Amino acid sequence: MALLACLMVPAGAMAAGLALPASGIKAPYSPLAIPTRMTPLEDSLETLLDRQYRVVAAHQAGGEEVLVLFQGDMPDRAGSTVLCALTMPNPARDQNVVTSRCWALNHPDR
Repeated sequence: MALLACLMVPAGAMAAGLALPASGIKAPYSPLAIPTRMTPLEDSLETLLDRQYRVVAAHQAGGEEVLVLFQGDMPDRAGSTVLCALTMPNPARDQNVVTSRCWALNHPDR
């Protein structure tokens, strides 16, 4: 999975570190922090990939792989853009299997 993350992140972003402009500072490039609804999904990353979602971005954060998935054949459908966190096994924390948590990011029908 780390190889996938390396392939998905542009080389310049990887070398410079992935930092976004801070929220709340007085600067023309600083956006406001706006509440964003993330609807938890009951589907695993594996299930979403089996349903033809594709990985469009990946980044390592907090010991997890964070992936953005998109299902392009239905862009107006709620849940066509998904954020997933993939957690690898870590025997030190008594986690012996790979797990994933996913959230729908778009809700165009609401």
